[in-house]
Amino acid sequence: MKIVITGPECSGKSTIANEICRIFNFGLVPEMAREYLNIRNNCYDESSLNEIAYLQLREEKIAKENHDHICCDTDLLTVIIWQSEKYGHVDHVFMEKWLRSSADIYFLCFPDMDWEYDPQRENPHDREKLFSIYLQYLEVNKANYYILKGTVSQRMEILGQVLMSVAF
Repeated sequence: MKIVITGPECSGKSTIANEICRIFNFGLVPEMAREYLNIRNNCYDESSLNEIAYLQLREEKIAKENHDHICCDTDLLTVIIWQSEKYGHVDHVFMEKWLRSSADIYFLCFPDMDWEYDPQRENPHDREKLFSIYLQYLEVNKANYYILKGTVSQRMEILGQVLMSVAF
């Protein structure tokens, strides 16, 4: 089983992904954009998104080889939305790869948590707009998704109910 925690920045994705892996013993696929930007002092350009996308896919492949169930702290959808919002277009190769590698379940995090400064974060004021974009992609592509809102414990309760209802 592959689940993806997705949504705008500072909406609790990494916290939720780490909790899933701890509680349900899933393999974690970290957000490779964060690792990439750490190494490059937060400097990037559009070509960097190609590298980030392929790093994300590589980490996902490695996790699948080592675990029956994986939890991705974001996936290519984030790169697609990032490219669209920042550079005004979407690479069709990314879109095809995302559609082919889709998750069994997406958990879309609503940005109802306070925004916290982080040198890698760029969008403190348009998180609800970005949430709507994520939601639109998931709906248009008929993804199996659930929206997570509230505190971490409220989100984990919803998530636990969903995961317990599926055989994994």
